[in-house]
Amino acid sequence: MTSSAVGVLLMAYGSPPSMDEEAIYAYLRHILQFYRRTDPDPQAVAHLKERYQAIGGSPLYGITERLAAGLQHALDGAFPGHFRVYWAMKHSPPFIEDVVPQMARAGLRQAVGVALAPFRSRLSTDGYYRVVQEVNQGLTDPMAWTFVDDWHLHPLFLTLWQDHIEDARRGLPEAALVVFTNHSLPERIRRWDDPYPAQFEATARALAERCRLTRWTVAYQSAGGGPEAWLGPDLRDVLRTYRKNGGTHALVAPIGFLMDHLEVLYDIDVEAQVEARAMGLHLTRTRMPNDDPRLVALLADVVFKAAGP
Repeated sequence: MTSSAVGVLLMAYGSPPSMDEEAIYAYLRHILQFYRRTDPDPQAVAHLKERYQAIGGSPLYGITERLAAGLQHALDGAFPGHFRVYWAMKHSPPFIEDVVPQMARAGLRQAVGVALAPFRSRLSTDGYYRVVQEVNQGLTDPMAWTFVDDWHLHPLFLTLWQDHIEDARRGLPEAALVVFTNHSLPERIRRWDDPYPAQFEATARALAERCRLTRWTVAYQSAGGGPEAWLGPDLRDVLRTYRKNGGTHALVAPIGFLMDHLEVLYDIDVEAQVEARAMGLHLTRTRMPNDDPRLVALLADVVFKAAGP
């Protein structure tokens, strides 16, 4: 039966649904197969398992589910019965390719897609949307899909991060360095005039102005392996240089991420923190947006605008 409601699909990267080695292998294999690489070797699986164990498992599933529920509540409050919110993962269950047909079977004829990442790139957000479009094209009755516009300078996004940065700076010396971080991508995206680096830097500048920062910079983190060059400078290199030049306190604001997950809880809170302590640097981090009501309100706004009249 056809529904007049508009479907909304929130999409996150994914994580192993459990710490079971088979689940971790399946997750890593899905990532590698997506980029047409070979299956993961046992050493890579063991290393990833160690990292997830170090943070007690990823909270990504719970946060994404709460965010979807919050968005449904917000949209119901403003537009009763008009939107139906779903969520899916790119590399772990529930997969995008399973949820899109589920939406169609529910009778939805129009839908809006939202990748839960603030900066657009052919290799990140557009990858989610390609999966949606490919699956949708294979349906007997394809839905009419739209995808949200860029929101990296949305007032609610900037206000949310401004509050988190200002909260984290309390008690730190005025001269403390604020490092805005983003997930690294292969350097080749610059040849495509990809918007990813420029959007990241624009958001960092806007936040530095709002917070009246005198010492700040940008860095990338969580780069992949292999011989390919990745976007830099790397966070750890920035921290090393800062400490070598006499810096004592640094604050990381991971504005390229929305939720607590491996890249934040391990790459910053464990890996970077261990190195910072070893060189005598006091390193702190902002809180993440997670399911903050302001992020929910932002998503409701961009979804409504994408859905059209």
